[in-house]
Amino acid sequence: MTDTGMSEVLGEVFGGVQKMLSGKKFPQNVRALRVLVEEVLRCIIEGHQFRGMEDLMGFLEERSQQSKTVKLWVDVVIKPMFITMAYIRAEREGDWLLHLAAFRQMIPYFFAAGHFNYARYGSYYLRSMQKLPHHVVLDHFLKGKHVVHHLRGLWSDQFIESTFVRFGTAVVAL
Repeated sequence: MTDTGMSEVLGEVFGGVQKMLSGKKFPQNVRALRVLVEEVLRCIIEGHQFRGMEDLMGFLEERSQQSKTVKLWVDVVIKPMFITMAYIRAEREGDWLLHLAAFRQMIPYFFAAGHFNYARYGSYYLRSMQKLPHHVVLDHFLKGKHVVHHLRGLWSDQFIESTFVRFGTAVVAL
């Protein structure tokens, strides 16, 4: 997204854009990009009557066929942000099927970004989770028990960082 104006737009609202665009400050990135996508889509959503996400995505796909700039924004900013929002929702709500659907949509982006370990092991993870037999583990996952609950639903790595790293080995003894 170099020279697209995105860093200038984000710089007007959020500080530390260079760190954000280099992959640091995850919560701020999500917030900033969500606001950016919301503003980019505001006039489109207000000017049309979409019945659902499929209608909006169909409209964006149609528009992206007409302009390379629109295609760039749709493929590199808007779609990934929608996937990110779906994944965050799945993790917070403990929605196993949405988790798998969002994760499946992330894998091509791992390849495109050159994160081959994420792509390789993510593909293996996805295949393994889709093959879970219908027994106790899958039933627990479908009930939302794949999410670590602390004060609210957190991803497992965030839970580890907020407890184990903070308290050290005292948590291991529990």
